Amino acid sequence: MARKNKKREAGSGSITKRKDGRWQGQYVSGYDPETGKPRRHTIYGQTQKEVAEKLRAATSSIDNGTFQEPRKITVAEYAAEYMTTHVATLTDSTQRSYEKNLRLHILPALGTRRLTDLTHREVQRFASSLGAGGKGLAPKTVHTVFGTLHALLTAAQRDEILQRNVADFCSLPRVTQTRAKAITSAELNQFLDLIRKDEFYYLFFLDIFSGMRQSEILGLRWADIDWNRNSLVVRKQLQQKCKKGDYSYTLIDPKENKQRRIVLADTAMLTLQKQRTKQQRQRLAAGPLWNNSFDLVFTNEYGRALNHQTVYKHLKRLLRSCGMGDYTFHSLRHSFATISLENGDDIKTVQTNLGHSTASFTLKTYAHVSDQMQRSSAARMEELISSLGAVN
Repeated sequence: MARKNKKREAGSGSITKRKDGRWQGQYVSGYDPETGKPRRHTIYGQTQKEVAEKLRAATSSIDNGTFQEPRKITVAEYAAEYMTTHVATLTDSTQRSYEKNLRLHILPALGTRRLTDLTHREVQRFASSLGAGGKGLAPKTVHTVFGTLHALLTAAQRDEILQRNVADFCSLPRVTQTRAKAITSAELNQFLDLIRKDEFYYLFFLDIFSGMRQSEILGLRWADIDWNRNSLVVRKQLQQKCKKGDYSYTLIDPKENKQRRIVLADTAMLTLQKQRTKQQRQRLAAGPLWNNSFDLVFTNEYGRALNHQTVYKHLKRLLRSCGMGDYTFHSLRHSFATISLENGDDIKTVQTNLGHSTASFTLKTYAHVSDQMQRSSAARMEELISSLGAVN
């Protein structure tokens, strides 16, 4: 009987589970012409499905002749794979940010370099070239661009292409905490008079008295309103896809996947009731053209989601018209926090309403307001001491 040939074909692969709980896939990309030994490669993942997808991609590239040995792959070549296999699972806005950082900054500087040839000094020089003395990017932007590169190299390390991440321990410019730009209590009447007859009045009014992010209030649904408890629950954010040929809207989870309840003032609840009445009139007027598939609270006259840029630019025009052009949509959120603190809300309550991860972050962001609160506290303490007659 003829002996069975056990030599594996190029492009074949197998998947097994490791003792540490991870899964690994192995495949053969070909044979060394000098030694005749197979070129074996191993890929890893947290799930069998993840490894299977990576294995299919690798073996498919071998079959169609586009496979490149991992250790010869350039930054640009791996970036294309990284965007497809790693970044594709992230939100659309994050994907756009990564793509922009790669296209404008990372690939022009490092794209032709082999991944395995990159050095820490080279990456440090790249980081330094982004800020003052180079491209002149703001420190926060430098951190964002560098974060994309660091994440790419981390993925290459997980994919067993790199032994270590040479972007670790790089020096980056210091990001200074900027004071939150907020409409003050003194300016509030001017702002409310400005928007009173505006088509987005209910939206702007609710935002300044709830502190929601723009994507959160645009993604607010009627099912999120608790009429019995005078509150709403932030469950989703509205996001628009910006891929070629697809500019549809979708609802995604809030930041850090944390839902939160915001108890509203009675007038804010009344504003929601008026918005519901307004929307019912719009629905009757639109007839068969009405399409509010997400059941959103704030829509256009046909029930469709509001575009982020349309709402933002509309507000900016209003603000510039009365000399408040320095403010942005996010200023409404800052204003809610500032007014809350000035009116005696404790920092933990404000943190919960804003959806911040920690109270320390809220304190850091609104340090100027907490200073004012401390001075008010000291003044009240002085009144108490004086009333006691404890000082000679």
